[in-house]
Amino acid sequence: MTWDSPDHRPTEKPLTLWDPRDDEVATTWSVSELGEALTAAVRKAFPHEVWVRGEIRNLNRSTTDRGTSVYFDLVEPAPGPDLSRPAIATLPVVLFDKARRRVNTQLREAGGAVRMENGTEVRIGGRIDFWAPRGRLQLLMSEIDPAFTLGRLAADRERLLRQLDAEGLLHRQKRLPLPVVPLRIGLVTSVGSAAEHDVIDELRRSAIGFRVQRVDARVQGREAPRSVAAALRLLAGREVDLILLVRGGGSATDLAAFDSELIARTIAQLPVPVVTGIGHDVDHSVADEVAHTSYKTPTATAQGLVGIVREYEARLLATWAAIVVTAQRSVQTQAERLHTCARHVAVATRQGLWAADGVLTTNAGRLRRSTDLALDRAARHLARSSAQVEAGARIHLRGHEAELAAAAARVRKRAPQVIDAEQRHLDGLDVQVRAFDPERTLARGWSITRTAAGRLVRSPSDARVGDMLLTTVAGGRVTSVVQQQPEEQGPPP
Repeated sequence: MTWDSPDHRPTEKPLTLWDPRDDEVATTWSVSELGEALTAAVRKAFPHEVWVRGEIRNLNRSTTDRGTSVYFDLVEPAPGPDLSRPAIATLPVVLFDKARRRVNTQLREAGGAVRMENGTEVRIGGRIDFWAPRGRLQLLMSEIDPAFTLGRLAADRERLLRQLDAEGLLHRQKRLPLPVVPLRIGLVTSVGSAAEHDVIDELRRSAIGFRVQRVDARVQGREAPRSVAAALRLLAGREVDLILLVRGGGSATDLAAFDSELIARTIAQLPVPVVTGIGHDVDHSVADEVAHTSYKTPTATAQGLVGIVREYEARLLATWAAIVVTAQRSVQTQAERLHTCARHVAVATRQGLWAADGVLTTNAGRLRRSTDLALDRAARHLARSSAQVEAGARIHLRGHEAELAAAAARVRKRAPQVIDAEQRHLDGLDVQVRAFDPERTLARGWSITRTAAGRLVRSPSDARVGDMLLTTVAGGRVTSVVQQQPEEQGPPP
């Protein structure tokens, strides 16, 4: 296959196709005849293989007894980030088994950095063919240019990094403060993947009380950027200390989603620190550049997180150890000062006791002498006071004895008079008591009537028909029953 220019365009000029109007008599074609004619015309117009660039879509594989064939559409997407817009142009591509093995060899020789997957922009070579059974113009692929894909990925990455840097977003995450003890973790990855298992296993084996909130996201293909961005925003709205964004290793095209502008801007604008662990040791994406911190693998990301907590724990233990040492030194210093003070106090106390003992001995002598003198004076004063009290008491007693004899004489003289007056008063009271005795009143013909409950009947209204009445008279009681309601009567005229 030969090319005459750097852009690999074929040397032949396009052929002029047959026009049925050139015939004097219009020819009617069968479908197969027209198909064969179109096939011949296409092969004549494109006798050599051509190179075409575009984006892979709708890729699928079919395995039969003759091997595995790959079918996909090579499209020129509409400009802009909106993936729902229809493509500008589409070309069906077929990669038969024999050519597929050759293409796989080319990809392996390029280091395996490129994989044919949906969303991958490629430059492929092949022959233009018209497939008559389906009436479809297609490209029979025979080779691929991995350097084109890698170059486009690198160029797009550099362009995006320059743009983010110019907007002040490239290092925005790195200015966010990292929590001292990040225990509330958000994890964005494909749930059930090896990357998720590695991170969770590493965190669990640390025996630290991490609390992990996982959000499933697609990490490969055309839908990956939107899926990852949505997961990041979802976790940023929850109570997390930081977010881990991880994915296992893969080819450059597998990891191309993490070079997307959507993921990069989402990470840069989040208020929560984002830590990435994408791919293997040699992989480094735009997401890694924009994130607060990046690690080489998902496992290394989890180990780094554990290291942050362990470092804080070590600092905490070191601080406590320093506090203990400082406290011990302070206690020892104070103990030494206390011991010194105790010695000084003991010496001063002994000296003070000796001095006090001398003073006490002197004062004791003086006290004994003063006490003897004071006791002598007190004894003489007591003797004089006793004589005076005794003389005054005899005089006082003689005066009271005379008053007592006079009072006794008065009592003996007045007592009979008082007794006679009180006896007469008692006799008067006895007469009054006998006059008010109820028995004597009943004997004169009066009676007392009560109800069966013991209530006095003072007026006719106190008794009702059917009530039992008890009437007390001189000599006993009379029981009666009210048969007719008595009438109230006024006082006698």
